[in-house]
Amino acid sequence: MRSKTIVSVVMPVLNPYPVYFRQTIESVLNQTFEDWELVIVEDPSPRPAAEILKDYPDPRIRHFVNPQRTSLVKQRNRALHEAKAELIACQDADDISEPERLEKQVKFMESHPEVAVLGTWLRVIDEDGRTLGFRRYPCDHDDIVRAMPVYNPIRQPSVMFRREIALKHGGYRYEKFPAVEDYDLWCRMAKNGMKFANLPEPLVRYRVHRGGMKSSKLKGVLMGTMEIKRIHFGDELDIRAKLRLMGERLLLFLPPKFVLWLFLKTSVKP
Repeated sequence: MRSKTIVSVVMPVLNPYPVYFRQTIESVLNQTFEDWELVIVEDPSPRPAAEILKDYPDPRIRHFVNPQRTSLVKQRNRALHEAKAELIACQDADDISEPERLEKQVKFMESHPEVAVLGTWLRVIDEDGRTLGFRRYPCDHDDIVRAMPVYNPIRQPSVMFRREIALKHGGYRYEKFPAVEDYDLWCRMAKNGMKFANLPEPLVRYRVHRGGMKSSKLKGVLMGTMEIKRIHFGDELDIRAKLRLMGERLLLFLPPKFVLWLFLKTSVKP
């Protein structure tokens, strides 16, 4: 029998950067909604999370360490299986959740039982926490599904979803390229008629820094994004989606620093 904990915040961790990791943990501890647990699944690394977590002796924090290096997908899936709650909130180890994030998402999910996956807009911040811009996404289900062949309109760092529905659809699977396993899961769920929504406010501060997955391995992310589109949409791509795909192919030939600059340039300015 599962616990009555309302939300399991799940966080894969590998070699956490101390300053950012502390800020992330504190952003969960400072939530206005208190009926949560934090499930941390760590792959072993030279900078273990335990050294930092000992400063946060909250019984709601559950820390699991894999005996050997696995993968981001396997870490995410283990967190889903270890979670006690039926609502899952994703949290990256270098991002910051606004204090009301869980409260607002839980309220929406409880009042919209038909919605399986709920994201939010993002505030993009730099290494020092300064606001660089905002990422806004469609909020209604139909608009979200229409956007999926073009880009990923549900951002993993902000998402809350129903655990059993995600597991029913196979959980995370895609491992060929990094950091697009969520896009693959959302596409599978959308193809099976699951409902999506985004809250129209930035409830997560999404950090872009030199050591993060977001700024490294960008070409792999692009290649994975293109492959996800081919797998799930193939000949269904309309002219807008095809033009976007062409643009992504061109980005493969550009320096990663320039690609990251474009990402920041297209963020809505503060």
